[in-house]
Amino acid sequence: MSTQQIKEALHHRIEQFDERFLRLLYVMAETWIKEQEDAAVEAEIAAIPPNPDWKPLTEEDLMARLEESSAQFKRGEYVTIDELEKEMKEW
Repeated sequence: MSTQQIKEALHHRIEQFDERFLRLLYVMAETWIKEQEDAAVEAEIAAIPPNPDWKPLTEEDLMARLEESSAQFKRGEYVTIDELEKEMKEW
């Protein structure tokens, strides 16, 4: 059966389906479309070349950065959401 024949058969069958089956068909179609969109976004992200200046972090480097970030937070060295939103409006 060709793609065109399948489309025609489905169009014909849709008129015969009850509400329950139509809802199921709708959810299946929307889920498939969402998966395709997600895959396209993931492919775009994967195609972005990494910054050559980046280097892998060791566990020690990561822990040191975490400790420093925690210390900054405790000292009050952070930007609130309100401050960030205000700053973004000025960009």
